[in-house]
Amino acid sequence: MQGKVYYPLPPLSQFMQSNPSRILLLVLLSTAFAVCPAQALLAPGNIQVSPPGDSIPVGSIVNAAATIEIIPSGATTFAETHTLSLSTGLPDARWNVVVMVDGRQSAVIPKEGPQVFVNGFLLSYPTTRDVSVSISVDGKAPPDPDGGTVVVLEWAELNSQGQVVAGSDFQVTRGIETLPASPVATTATQAPVPATSPASTPFPVIAAVASLCLAFAWAGIREE
Repeated sequence: MQGKVYYPLPPLSQFMQSNPSRILLLVLLSTAFAVCPAQALLAPGNIQVSPPGDSIPVGSIVNAAATIEIIPSGATTFAETHTLSLSTGLPDARWNVVVMVDGRQSAVIPKEGPQVFVNGFLLSYPTTRDVSVSISVDGKAPPDPDGGTVVVLEWAELNSQGQVVAGSDFQVTRGIETLPASPVATTATQAPVPATSPASTPFPVIAAVASLCLAFAWAGIREE
C-alpha cells in the first residue's frame, strides 16, 4: 500500500509574492477579529424585590436589588465601547449602582430617574479579574401601568451605536394590585314623628283627664 504523499509548502516569501491579495485579506480579517468587541454575558444573581410576591399594592414603596455577574467572552470582561443600560418603570426612582472588581468597590454611581448608564470603561478589565455590578433601586408602584404590570428592573448591553446587543436584555416585572373602590357613605333619613292631635288621643286618656277635673270641682264645692 502506498502511504500518504505530502507536498512541501512553498516559502512564505514566494506565497506573498504570488498571492499579495490573499495576504492582505488575512491581515484585514485578523485585525477585524482583534478590534471587534465580543459580547459579555450578563448573568443575573441574587434578585430581591420588596414587597415580596408576584404583585405589588398600588402606591406602595418598592425596592429592588440585584447583582449582575459579567462573564467575558472576549479579550476583556466588557467592551470599552459598549454601555450597560439600567432602567425601571417605577416613578420617583432612586438608584445606587456599584461596580465591584475582585470583591471590592471600583465605582459608585448614585442617580435619580428612570435610567442609568454605566460606561464600558468602568467594566472593561482583563479576563483574569472578577467584575460584577450591584444594583439597588427604590420607587413607587404606579397606579395605571400598561397591561397591569410594571418593569421593576431591566438591564441590557448597548453597542457603540446605542443599540441593544442581542440576548443581553433582562427584565424583572411585577403585577400591580388596584385598591377596591371605597363604599359611598350614606346618611340614614329618620322619618318625622307625627304630632299628636286631640282627635287621635286615645279615649281612656280623655276619660282619665275628665275624671280628675270633676274630682277637683267637687272638692271645691264641698269646701264652700
